[in-house]
Amino acid sequence: MTPGAPDRAPTGGARDVVLRTTGLTWRVGGFTIVEDIDLEVREGEFLSVIGPNGAGKSTLINLLSGVAVPVAGRIELLGKDVTRAAPSTRVRRGLGRTFQTSSLFPGLTVLENARLAAAGARGSLALWRRPSPTDAATRKARNILEEVGLGHRAHDRAADLGHGDKRKLEIGVVLCGDPRVLLLDEPTAGVSAEEVEPLVDVVRAVHARGRTVVMVEHHMELVTGVSDRIAVMHQGRLLMVDVPSVVMADATVGEAYLGGGFE
Repeated sequence: MTPGAPDRAPTGGARDVVLRTTGLTWRVGGFTIVEDIDLEVREGEFLSVIGPNGAGKSTLINLLSGVAVPVAGRIELLGKDVTRAAPSTRVRRGLGRTFQTSSLFPGLTVLENARLAAAGARGSLALWRRPSPTDAATRKARNILEEVGLGHRAHDRAADLGHGDKRKLEIGVVLCGDPRVLLLDEPTAGVSAEEVEPLVDVVRAVHARGRTVVMVEHHMELVTGVSDRIAVMHQGRLLMVDVPSVVMADATVGEAYLGGGFE
């Protein structure tokens, strides 16, 4: 979607809120990094979070995923208070998250990385046994690899993948846990220009399967092309949340926080 293009249909008030923050605040060393964030994300929605460096975007993702614990406020996931729940608890309750830095096992194959995630999600105690080509975790892993476009690279080492394919595998590993809400922290960071579009296609496909996605991203073409709504952060606070056309047309956002425009 380009600036001025029609927005896709709103996600609609009839859909349940699957992720909600109220008064979310985080400070470190006397500095407030995230302050008083009220945000609702509805089932099946694609919400992108944008803003200048230091706006608090990744910190917000850390708070939502449990990597950081707020000093004030509340986080609800699928109607349950998870404000102080461990990251593993949030995963079990339906939250998945990718990181800016790789969390893969480089010496394992693409399939082995995905299968470990699938087996762990099923509560298997035999993660390191030689897998059967027909066991449930392997079947799950193969299906997810096809979804993210890596089925043909199942037996390659993760270390041998290009950066864009590593990002696809990271998304695939998270999807092996069947998250209902997926947090993507700058999925195109470090990806070469020619690898961006295939990665964007994967992100679109992941959302098209009905998953709720919250994404931090700097590439505005990606953001406007996939988002139902965009949340703009500045100095730790939520400046506005609206459909892409409204955000793109906002003079304050365009001039002050995104370098003078969206071209």
